[in-house]
Amino acid sequence: MMLLSLTFNWTPLAPYSGTLAVLGTVLYVLSFSLGAGPVPALLLPEIFASRIRAKAVALSLGMHWISNFVIGLYFLSVVNKFGISAVYLGFASVCLAAVVYISGNVVETKGRSLEEIELALSPAI
Repeated sequence: MMLLSLTFNWTPLAPYSGTLAVLGTVLYVLSFSLGAGPVPALLLPEIFASRIRAKAVALSLGMHWISNFVIGLYFLSVVNKFGISAVYLGFASVCLAAVVYISGNVVETKGRSLEEIELALSPAI
């Protein structure tokens, strides 16, 4: 995202903007599909309690896809209004905020049972 934002604003990169835009997009899609892309479908079933898991996962993933649809629907309008560089910089900011939030609030689930995860996520009484 930062590469795409710099490509459109930094004049020394102007001659390479097309190549860097394609490279940046390919790198983003690759890193997303290997990293954050499958996380909602993998993490959500682990963090919800057994009694509400099915409904909560359905609602969460439904909102995930609705959000994807809305972003795709309004992307070009937002680009026309604010410019491509500002839009990609905004996406990069959201990604950075997500990393900060996740590193501080998402518990490790590797090697733990669903009951252990549920206990870790339950507030202490």
